[in-house]
Amino acid sequence: MANVYDQHDKAFAGVSAYIILGGDDRKVATVAFKHPKDGAARLYAYVHWLGTQMVRGHANGFGYDKRTAAASVAAGKLPSVYPVDRALGELSGYDAFRAALLHDAGPSWQAQLERAGFRVWQAV
Repeated sequence: MANVYDQHDKAFAGVSAYIILGGDDRKVATVAFKHPKDGAARLYAYVHWLGTQMVRGHANGFGYDKRTAAASVAAGKLPSVYPVDRALGELSGYDAFRAALLHDAGPSWQAQLERAGFRVWQAV
């Protein structure tokens, strides 16, 4: 029988997932990628700001940062205005999160979030 690490690698082949922490180190979002088996096929990004509906974006081709491109497409599907009454609680950076991910040029999606004051931890 394969060891648990081999089982984990097999179960999550082609997947990377991240936890996004706000300025107060609370989990505010997740970002996950499903990578294609070959480098040129479609890569999917799943972006979820807690309290909103998860969105998905994709990027095709090769020779560029498909993760940043797919995350940008997904971020474009997030509501432009936080969908909950702002009087109910602190936004915890929703606008900054969305704006950072919308950038599809220059630094990576992760670097954009870190520049906006978020912490990005890889989970898978």
